[in-house]
Amino acid sequence: MRLHQANEVAQGADSWERLHQGSPEAFVEALCQDALAHSAVDHPYLRRLAAGDLPDPELAIRDYCHQYYFYSAAFPSYLKSVLQRLEDPVHREMILQNLHEEQGRDPANPENIPHTELFQRFRRAAGVDEAYDAEHGPCATVQIWRDQFLQTCGSQHPGVGLGAIGIATEMIVSRVYAYLHQAVVAHTEMTPDDFLFLTLHMECDDGHADQMKRISVELAEDRSHREALRFGVLTSLNLRSTFWDVMLQRALAQ
Repeated sequence: MRLHQANEVAQGADSWERLHQGSPEAFVEALCQDALAHSAVDHPYLRRLAAGDLPDPELAIRDYCHQYYFYSAAFPSYLKSVLQRLEDPVHREMILQNLHEEQGRDPANPENIPHTELFQRFRRAAGVDEAYDAEHGPCATVQIWRDQFLQTCGSQHPGVGLGAIGIATEMIVSRVYAYLHQAVVAHTEMTPDDFLFLTLHMECDDGHADQMKRISVELAEDRSHREALRFGVLTSLNLRSTFWDVMLQRALAQ
């Protein structure tokens, strides 16, 4: 990073202050800091789930696995929607690589199991069997989150979808899943193979985030793309935080 860019970042400006001034690097870094400070990343639900500070931690984990699946299972569709809006071949290749990993084509996933199937394994290990599925449907909030997130990823403004899937998702997921990993290890009898979905994403998504941040910096040369990136990031984080709000109340009511 060039010296004047480093100085801009060091000033700690919020991303809205960088919408129409400063370097693209400084804007994206400020946007990343805004994202990491958002409640979606360090929500009371996540902290309490990790600590077991809930009436029934194991039941809360089961409910998480069941509800989150309705959002998570659509992840390949989110990536495809973003991919369709990008014109630069290099940018498209980065997203395509991520999609291939979601489909199981990843050296870190020697069994080549699609991530949707890994999450299904995680659900089953948490006690979400076919009978549970039949008796418990998705809550309204997770359905709205899934639908709104898919719409966001498919925005005609490419920065919106990129901000949603990149800074607001890939960049934060290793931190979010660290809470869930702690909860599963402490409060269930699952084996590492059962929660491979979590560990794979904790290990690989930071690399995806770095790639998407590089794309974001290049897009942010255009001021209108800065607005789109910021809109995608904040909209997506707000949706995720609202889901955590609902999940906390569900866990407290069980």
